[in-house]
Amino acid sequence: MKRVSMLIFFLFCSVAMFAQSFTVKGKVLDKGNRETLPGASVLVEGTTTGVTTDIDGNFQLNVSDRNKKIVVSFVGFKTQTLGVTENMTILLESDAQALDEVVVVGYGTMRKSDLTGSVSRINADNLKQLSTVDVAQSIQGRVAGVNVVSNSGEPGAGTKIRIRGVGTVNNSDPLFIVDGFPVSDISHVAPNDIESMEVLKDASATAIYGSRGANGVIMVKTKNGARGKKTVVSVNAYTSFSDVVKHIDVLNASEYAELKAESYANAGRDLDLNSAAIFKYVQDNNLKGTDWQDEILRTGISQNYNINVTGGGEKNSYDIGATYSRENGTVKYTSMEKFMLHANNEYAFSDKVKLGVNLSYTNYTKSGNNNDFYGGSLTSALKTDPISAAWDSYRNDFGEVYFTYGTNPARSVYENKYRKNGQHSVLGNAFLQIDDILIKGLSFRAQFGERMAFGKDRNYSPVYYVSATQKRDKSSLSEQRAETFDWSTTEYLSYNNSFGKHNVNMTLGFEAQKFKSNNIFLKVYDVPEDFNMQYISAAADKELFESSGDASHSALVSYFYRANYTYDNRYLFTATIRADGSSRFKERWGYFPSFSAGWNLHQERFFQEGKIGKVMSQLKLRAGWGQVGNQSSAGYNDYVALMTNGYTYVFGGVPVDGAIQEMAANEELSWETAEQYNVGVDFGFFENKLTGNIDYFIRNTNDMILPTPIPMYAGMWRPRTNAGSIRNSGLEFTVNYGNTVKEFSYNVGFNMSFIKNEVINIGGGDPIYGGSVSKVGNTTKTEVGRELGYFYGLQTDGIFHTQAELDAHIDKDGNKIQPSAGLGDVKFIDRNLDGKIDGDDRTYLGSAMPDVTFGFNANFAYKGFDLNLFLQGTVGNEIINGMYTTLHSSDMLEYSGSKDMMNRWTEQNPYSNTPRVHAGDPNKNTQFSDRYVENGSYLRLKNVQLGYTLPERLTRKIALSQLRFYVSADNLFTITKYSGFDPEVGDLNGDPLGAGIDLATYPVPRVLTVGLNLKF
Repeated sequence: MKRVSMLIFFLFCSVAMFAQSFTVKGKVLDKGNRETLPGASVLVEGTTTGVTTDIDGNFQLNVSDRNKKIVVSFVGFKTQTLGVTENMTILLESDAQALDEVVVVGYGTMRKSDLTGSVSRINADNLKQLSTVDVAQSIQGRVAGVNVVSNSGEPGAGTKIRIRGVGTVNNSDPLFIVDGFPVSDISHVAPNDIESMEVLKDASATAIYGSRGANGVIMVKTKNGARGKKTVVSVNAYTSFSDVVKHIDVLNASEYAELKAESYANAGRDLDLNSAAIFKYVQDNNLKGTDWQDEILRTGISQNYNINVTGGGEKNSYDIGATYSRENGTVKYTSMEKFMLHANNEYAFSDKVKLGVNLSYTNYTKSGNNNDFYGGSLTSALKTDPISAAWDSYRNDFGEVYFTYGTNPARSVYENKYRKNGQHSVLGNAFLQIDDILIKGLSFRAQFGERMAFGKDRNYSPVYYVSATQKRDKSSLSEQRAETFDWSTTEYLSYNNSFGKHNVNMTLGFEAQKFKSNNIFLKVYDVPEDFNMQYISAAADKELFESSGDASHSALVSYFYRANYTYDNRYLFTATIRADGSSRFKERWGYFPSFSAGWNLHQERFFQEGKIGKVMSQLKLRAGWGQVGNQSSAGYNDYVALMTNGYTYVFGGVPVDGAIQEMAANEELSWETAEQYNVGVDFGFFENKLTGNIDYFIRNTNDMILPTPIPMYAGMWRPRTNAGSIRNSGLEFTVNYGNTVKEFSYNVGFNMSFIKNEVINIGGGDPIYGGSVSKVGNTTKTEVGRELGYFYGLQTDGIFHTQAELDAHIDKDGNKIQPSAGLGDVKFIDRNLDGKIDGDDRTYLGSAMPDVTFGFNANFAYKGFDLNLFLQGTVGNEIINGMYTTLHSSDMLEYSGSKDMMNRWTEQNPYSNTPRVHAGDPNKNTQFSDRYVENGSYLRLKNVQLGYTLPERLTRKIALSQLRFYVSADNLFTITKYSGFDPEVGDLNGDPLGAGIDLATYPVPRVLTVGLNLKF
């Protein structure tokens, strides 16, 4: 009985205890985007009892007392303490200050609060909004002081990135560092593979990269897994449709016939009888003719697929991703197919030792567009007469172009399919990290990486015959093979520790790099058109060929040191020095120092206790100075005498091989050096809901490398010397505001940059001319006191509307300034008042460099919906419309014209500002002038995206943790006064002296996309 009583008592107590304890089930989500948070900590308050959320953000926890509370925390989010219920959905709010705590800098990381340099971070999610595999395009408009321009809208065309302006007439490209390995571009990195991206802008931030950091540094860190994290598979896929937003309004067949006949009549010339008859028939029947733009343009359809697998075990972590993209351009037969693969793996031998290996492989094949003025598809489509037919059905071949000079645009675009180029590249990078060596805070890292790239360009030109002047008698096949090999090894020690109010972060390291490349070119003739026979060996004539090739190599050895000191989180000091020894210069070594300081005012007691401290959560002042080099502006062997062989002379009747010196040596050639001053303010209000920064900088490029004039009798090319200097100065402003109100969250950001460029010195030599455009010659000039490569030509004052205006255009002696001008001709301004119009009357006509660049982004989320908007633009830049010289030509002899020419001056239309047509053009109306320079400012809705994430209760039924659908539009509209295809214009032929010159550049398309993101 006693035992039974004890058993009953025990069961009663157990039931009572069980009644007090119960199981809590729940899910932890990011309040901003409603995404699950795997690995979040859920603890019973005041105890060590707790769990972490699984891959889907779910948890299950036994709580002994209903009155207990749980503490939920996750890195980068504000910790919450909550009462318990049996089923909980917990929304954690992001902690902006915590998320922004650590940033990647050269050879390490730092707390952002300790930074004294100008460093900007780009949100990795923003890099995935555009429908492109070129991540560089996604940078555009995201960072103040960083100007990004697409080279064109052609698939794989790439971008031009300028950080704080153009600092040289040579190479102004920034340095890219991907997972610690230096590369010249980031086209091998897929947007979905990026974990973080930082832009180092001022010298105090870039000086640790020494001779390569003058143009700024963009640091990219690709994704890594996490130890102890379950495997997560992510799939991202989209299909997009692209088209050209704007067509150029050109003459139709009837209008062309009218103007062509009129131009001959005004010149007192007769058309040949055949042309006269055709023109009359076309006009009498008001024929529209061929729309050549419709013949070469199309709707492009593209696809993109990305799969990513990430996770980790007890001691290892991994992230593997693959991306496949197929993009068809808006010009027919242009496309790019690309495959990218990356695999990042880390293994921890212990808490202090880990080994990592990063591998990436990229392969692309591209069909390119010919944009040559005379034979290019876009240029020909604008200037070819509309009377000619694209296709001759009688001959079953492309039609003959009858009245204008050049190639049938339809044939030109068809031959794009024969232009192929591609590349295979492999990059491997391994590192060993050892922490707390000998003493706490001392770490060692050794890293070695190598990149190999194999490129192949191929161009086949088939035989064709249309007429005696439009034919290709012999086919040709050209191939170029290029190989590049780069390796880099870096070893450095880092020490990071705190002593009371003192914090020290130091880095000491060594780096060595080697660059090798070689390429070979071969062109043969009379090759069959059958694709299976298009090989070099298939050429019928084995003795007729063209060949060339070259090779280059260079090396760099470096030592660097950086020290950061912080006192009481208030006073910040940074000093850096790097020594570089380069094979590109005889005087191998260069030294690049920098110093900077900062003051966290918000940490001061007087600030925190004052009224402003109640609303202002952050205020930091920064100032820095430094010198950084640009070795990329020098060639591999510019400092030595250039010898060229292949010259033969006869001595005593015997031919002897010889060589000549083509360029004088300059053993004193050295780095271009950018000296930069920077002052900045970082601020935050309302618990950092409103944050921003302001920076002012002066960047002086000294010792700019230029070809120096030498006497003509020297008989050699100009030697390269450190003779010039350029100054960029500007102001950068960034502001961002984000908040969450119940289930609605939003984030709005704006950035703006003002940059002034000025040439200070060009070595006392003659001005530098560039930007050559067909039919008009050079259009840009570089001289002291102006921007680099500004537009330079004649000024005009309308046209001569009346005989009185024509008679009044005389010099001080009563002589006609333009003696060949007639009514309806352009009135040029005689600036030097010498009574004539010539090259001495040319003047400043504007510049491609914008006064202001800006970007605006807004992100909204409500329950499962998200909306993202992004706008960007420029103000104050001009564009040279290179096709204007042709489409508005007065003579109408060689090409068709713009629809604007229908409003030309005639006796019946005497007050028009469009010149008359005249087959002789005696006044030279087409010479380069301000008539061809247009306002290039624009505002573009770069991206708008609307997405919806299905509720978790639905995705769980199909074994998914997340499923999101979205639609988006890139380049939806552009507000601009520019009359060309597109106001986003890069450098003509890649030359910085040809910036802003538009020769019917392949336009950036409008892209409509449908896609999905899923995880399981």
